[in-house]
Amino acid sequence: MPRVRTTRPSDCSAAPAVLAARLAIAVAATLTVLACGSAAAQAPMIRPESGPWSAGEGFQFEEEPKKTRRAASGIACPSAATRARTCLFVFDEGTEARFGILSEGKLTPDSERVMLISEDGELDAEGAALDGDVFYVIGSHSAKRGNCKSNADSRHVIRFRRDPATGRGAREISGQLAGYAFTGNLWSLMAKQPELAAYVGERKCLGTEPPDDEPQLRGQRGANIEAVAALAGRLFFGFRGPAMGSRAPVLAVDAAGLFDGGPTNEKVTMLHVGPRRGIRDMQIVKDGLLVLAGPDDDKSSAGAGWIISLWDGSTTAEGTGQPRELARLNLDGLVRDKCDKEIKPEALTVLEETASHYLVVVLSDGMCDGGPLLYWVPR
Repeated sequence: MPRVRTTRPSDCSAAPAVLAARLAIAVAATLTVLACGSAAAQAPMIRPESGPWSAGEGFQFEEEPKKTRRAASGIACPSAATRARTCLFVFDEGTEARFGILSEGKLTPDSERVMLISEDGELDAEGAALDGDVFYVIGSHSAKRGNCKSNADSRHVIRFRRDPATGRGAREISGQLAGYAFTGNLWSLMAKQPELAAYVGERKCLGTEPPDDEPQLRGQRGANIEAVAALAGRLFFGFRGPAMGSRAPVLAVDAAGLFDGGPTNEKVTMLHVGPRRGIRDMQIVKDGLLVLAGPDDDKSSAGAGWIISLWDGSTTAEGTGQPRELARLNLDGLVRDKCDKEIKPEALTVLEETASHYLVVVLSDGMCDGGPLLYWVPR
């Protein structure tokens, strides 16, 4: 497969190479990283190498199938020597996830039902991650967008085990997901963070604009999680809102403490993602964290555009992180005639890392089965 010809971004190799351990603790301030941030305006605009990929008949759902198929919002895939791999797909409609195989130019959906919470709830699943052989799924923890009603069912973090032989969720004899657990502890933990406390609570309207169904209410920049990444027992939650001053929060916690009630060693970093943007997804890579950012929760931010950046975990003394912008995504002319509604990148996974590029698949809310797009992102 040919690679997109793009100009490699300015060399920031003077900044230390930061691997998993440093990302997990995210401490030292690095002036070189800040200097590299000034090159963000020169990041190339890239078009997909291929896609949207076919998914055959697509993911099958009993309730509102077309609407749910257009609600892909998170993906978790294993590292693999080959590009074909079994991945977990989550949707911000309903309560079920699905597995599917990503291979060369194709998505092959699996029909197995993966129940995340009770069918009566509304998890609003927004992100998924894989740490070793443990899957994590995150609810948005947000109020409903149209009317600001609280949604307690979205205040969950879920984990279950992966079967390394099949790549799917391991099952008990009863058929239940092996190692399944969920916790609501993240909600109270968020409320204790100075950077987040004012935006956590009941009926906290998203963004700064009135909701469509209740125009008499006002936006309160309510907390809205859209991303989760995981590494060595550490979870990183990325927020679409609150977004302020070109920054959006990343909250890092210890998974064991979050689920079991022990120490969580939480840390909030305000990440520069650009004006009117929030975090849409994150993915652990060798040198840090790939960040997919796009429009925040305000309708007036729709034209902010989507970017992919690399954050090496460095922070200033004030707790600010400065990712290096790698690419802007060109999404023109990608919506298909059947089933697709609109394109809103919500999830990414890395298929390959080379010395010069990341090969990533991007999924979009509003596209049937995520409408997978393949990009070569220059490093």
